[in-house]
Amino acid sequence: MNNYLTTKVTVKSKLNIVILVICSLFVISGSTVIKQQFEESTSQGIISIALTVLFAIPVVKIILSYIKMNVAKKYAYVFANNTDTTITFSELRQHLHKSNVEDELQNLIMKGYIKNVVVDLNTQTILLTSEKATTAKKIYVEVTCKGCGNAITIVKGEATKCPYCDRSLLG
Repeated sequence: MNNYLTTKVTVKSKLNIVILVICSLFVISGSTVIKQQFEESTSQGIISIALTVLFAIPVVKIILSYIKMNVAKKYAYVFANNTDTTITFSELRQHLHKSNVEDELQNLIMKGYIKNVVVDLNTQTILLTSEKATTAKKIYVEVTCKGCGNAITIVKGEATKCPYCDRSLLG
């Protein structure tokens, strides 16, 4: 399982397939009946169009969600195969052969398809925060506690407390 994909991508809903098939059948049958309904009565034709559109909406939504799932899988694949905890937008553009990765990635995060990434638009980087990324590349630094003066080794970027005087420390 990829640490960057949410359950929205990894769990396939059988209900979506059923809805897609049923609504597609109604759209197809409705579109074939529209001309006949207009010949009989304008109001019947309008009702037929409205029902066809009504059943087309879930079909379009499900198809768009499957497209977003596939795009999210491509991003997650790049993230999972990255050897560092950060990746730049230019590197991501190269891997995916796309130019609009900033907006697309933020959209996938907001819509709940991608997790464990932090986008920093100022530095044009993406911080990979999954357990796999942080455990694989932990960098330890030695800091001196300003409270007691003891040297403590902690993970870079993590906040912790001094074991001697309980003062907050940042690696």
